[in-house]
Amino acid sequence: MTNEPSAAATRIKFSDFYIGETYQAGVGMTPQLKLSDTVKNLNGKPVEILGFMDGILPRDGMHFMLLREPSFVCPFHDVSYDWAGFAAIFLARPTDYIDGPLRITGRLDVGEKKDEMGLVSYVRIYDAAIARAQ
Repeated sequence: MTNEPSAAATRIKFSDFYIGETYQAGVGMTPQLKLSDTVKNLNGKPVEILGFMDGILPRDGMHFMLLREPSFVCPFHDVSYDWAGFAAIFLARPTDYIDGPLRITGRLDVGEKKDEMGLVSYVRIYDAAIARAQ
């Protein structure tokens, strides 16, 4: 695990990501996602969020999906999932898989983007540090 969180980081929750419907019922059925003012106003700023590492990644130790709830199923390997249940994390330093609750701090990046993992994402955290949540 890497650095301790920055005191300047704003704590966010998965429920802060969007306004309205976020559940995708099947392939090609992505809801009209609307980012909340909370995350839009924090775009580019340091944030802190609690969650769980996706059990399938990190492939190269530098990025993974942070999930709202523990799961060993990647949200992108299922036809139905809640977009508000995950965020793409890009680490400042490589890591191995870490089980249990985590505290992630880094720079928030929002908006539709095909990210470095080749996945479409709307909420990402870059230059992230990771620590076990207490």
